[in-house]
Amino acid sequence: MTTTTTPWIGRFVWHDLMTTDLKRSQAFYRELFDWSIESVPMGPVIYSMIMTGTGPIGGMMEEKSIPMSHWMPYCAVKDVDATAARCQELGGSVCVPPTDIPGTGRFAVCGDRQGAYFSIFAGIPESPGADPDQLAHGRVCWNELMTSDDDDAQRFYSALFGWTQQNMDLGEMGLYRVQMAGEKHAGGIMRTPMPGTPSWWCVYFAVNDLAQSTAKARELGAKVLVENQAIPEIGTFSLLEDPVGAMVALFQNR
Repeated sequence: MTTTTTPWIGRFVWHDLMTTDLKRSQAFYRELFDWSIESVPMGPVIYSMIMTGTGPIGGMMEEKSIPMSHWMPYCAVKDVDATAARCQELGGSVCVPPTDIPGTGRFAVCGDRQGAYFSIFAGIPESPGADPDQLAHGRVCWNELMTSDDDDAQRFYSALFGWTQQNMDLGEMGLYRVQMAGEKHAGGIMRTPMPGTPSWWCVYFAVNDLAQSTAKARELGAKVLVENQAIPEIGTFSLLEDPVGAMVALFQNR
């Protein structure tokens, strides 16, 4: 059992891309964010570590059998086993049971009551995850749950992670629930504007120039679903489907 003393409990500290085409994903994100990607042997598999100018932030793994490529956020917890058990008690699921990552820590893959998937993680002191407060081009800056039932999702995550909410009225878009881990932002929860679509966690990456990065993503084969959309008093974002089908967002501060 691994417990952690990370200062980022209840916040997302790592992000993996589960992809059906590793080479294509590597080529796209290297070019888009200027990442370097290092191959790290982990038992029978090779893990592709994502390196930014400010350090590692996540990785990529090829899974040919998954229904679609997707980004997976990892939330830091004190005790993976206890949190996984609590997830099941709350009506969620545990898709990958608590498992050791040699030389790194312990993790599990969970699902909430609406079917959105996320991972929980407890790192050893030498590997606590990526500092969620260190923002730079190509680093994750936000995580947002798009869910079919925001009321129930709020109850679930508050009970699981101890998150509290700060509400923002988006008018016709409904209520946006900013999630707080103590005094720090943990992410957001909102009802999906596309009824009937699966619930999922959207990962936002910071960019220096949103218009330029969005155009570059399109040139590299991404499908742009929302382009340079303003978030009043906060910034602008674009929502993309990358060349292997994973949804991802780009964000620029105002």
